[in-house]
Amino acid sequence: MSYQKAATHYASLTLMLAWLAGTVLVAGEYRATAEEAQALVAAAIEFYDEEGMEAAFAAIEDPDGALVDRDLYIFVYGPGRTIVAHGADTSLVGSVADTLIDIDGVPFGSQFMDLATEEGVWVDYKWYDPVTKEVLPKTSWVVLHDSYIFGAGIYDAD
Repeated sequence: MSYQKAATHYASLTLMLAWLAGTVLVAGEYRATAEEAQALVAAAIEFYDEEGMEAAFAAIEDPDGALVDRDLYIFVYGPGRTIVAHGADTSLVGSVADTLIDIDGVPFGSQFMDLATEEGVWVDYKWYDPVTKEVLPKTSWVVLHDSYIFGAGIYDAD
């Protein structure tokens, strides 16, 4: 799948899911929904399968690309338990999953690595929200695929 085709595919998924699930207005921007997070992870995995690891990770880290949408972005953890791509903060690339602990002591990086399945699971923790610039409760959908953990999460601003 070409980058443009992925963008078109994801845009149509986003519109359909927004219509079906509704969205939440925050700070003049629409918040992503759980369904949109799951769809974005599926789109990232599809892009990875069709275009390869290098192209997929570059697309994930493109702030204006199809794999970043409002407060929704993709992150990928590699077989070495490190972050290999991050759509909101590329300075995290190379960080070890086991060192990522939220303000309440939740070792969410380790949980991503230990709990992710091919079917996908939700993991709860607190993380920096790129929209509000606050640390908020977050739940991320993480999927094990080809020895990588692909994830995207939604924030609870309430």
